[in-house]
Amino acid sequence: MTKVKAFGERILGKMISPPGLYKKSKSGLLVADKEMTTGAIKPRWFEITSVGEKIDWCKEGDYILVDHGRWTRGVEIDGEKVFMVDNKDCLAISHERPED
Repeated sequence: MTKVKAFGERILGKMISPPGLYKKSKSGLLVADKEMTTGAIKPRWFEITSVGEKIDWCKEGDYILVDHGRWTRGVEIDGEKVFMVDNKDCLAISHERPED
């Protein structure tokens, strides 16, 4: 992947479980995704790909939980969608990948 660097107080990341038509269960079954309904408004987990130099509370490779809608529409870079998240609306941080 082409390296894109965040600067200042910005954080870039990949959404862990983006909304879609179907989700795969742990057993491999495809289940209809209700993410496209208004009842499914919820925060999302992102894997951090780059952190600006003014951010000291997280680092590349961490996972952050971001309040619903507090990210950009994203841009596709080398086949992967990267989002800029609002660092003031981060709700939690994890050093391990969270489960869906």
